Amino acid sequence: MPVYNTRQDWLDLAIGSILEQTFRNFELIMIDDGSDEATQRQLSSYKDARIVLLRQEKNTNPAIARNEGLKIARGEYVAFMDSDDVSLPERFEKQVEYMESHPDIGLVATRVGDAVHPWKVERWGERSHPRQIECDLLLAGNVLCTSSVMVRREILCREGIEFRGDYFVAQDYKMWAELVGKAEMVRMDEILVRYRGRKLNPKREKQEEMAARIQTEALTGRFGVRKEEAEELASFLHVPGMVFDAERLRTAVRHVIEQLGAAGYEREYTESALRWAIRKVYYRTKTWEGQVRLMRMPWGKEMRLGRVWRLWCFVTRGIL
Repeated sequence: MPVYNTRQDWLDLAIGSILEQTFRNFELIMIDDGSDEATQRQLSSYKDARIVLLRQEKNTNPAIARNEGLKIARGEYVAFMDSDDVSLPERFEKQVEYMESHPDIGLVATRVGDAVHPWKVERWGERSHPRQIECDLLLAGNVLCTSSVMVRREILCREGIEFRGDYFVAQDYKMWAELVGKAEMVRMDEILVRYRGRKLNPKREKQEEMAARIQTEALTGRFGVRKEEAEELASFLHVPGMVFDAERLRTAVRHVIEQLGAAGYEREYTESALRWAIRKVYYRTKTWEGQVRLMRMPWGKEMRLGRVWRLWCFVTRGIL
């Protein structure tokens, strides 16, 4: 758990939710990432033998802080947690039980609820099949909430995978993308984490740029997709207002599906991930000109973006 000047009541809830887990045999590594004196005093006030407190003199970023924790972690499994989220009491118990009974699984996440309004629908994906999660990560973006993830430490050590500081605003997505093909990933069909949404995220645009870069690197470096086609697709999916060439985009989509198919990914999963990602482009396009361009896209039957649905997007976003 990296900590940097987290609001006191949020930090109390986050740490308390870990210390009150029904699974008791764990260490809580908290990394104070150059916080102010008030936060330092608060972190020092928790008295529990399971707490390991690291301090960094200067603020770096969550990726570097998490890596410092990973260096000294001793457990067979590593669970991640943000300092303003909340883990439900049985999170560790159920995740460990799942890992113990599924030795082929390398990473298990959970469904995620809202920390403030429990009745709200989670902002993260709900798909649970390992191949679908991989395709979603490769094509749709980050679909795993960091605070819900537990991973086998042996895999991270064996593959030399850690959080990347140069991908600061998307360091979690970068790690999950690097784990594709190296660790089977599943999502438990139960909400075991409450996430504190950041609705007004000033780094959202930078996150999308990073997501496009991560997606391009994954498709070209590991699946043989031509760089210009990977960039064409990734930019369309992640860069708002991107002006695209319809024919080049259609060709890129077709070739990406073919290359992932050659790598063993079933077409139903790649098409489902692409359809989800493309739908998000329609939802976020809120100009008449942008919706007109999308309306003219001949996606074909495989994307199943019906004309009525596209017209509904055109009216609700482009006109209203």
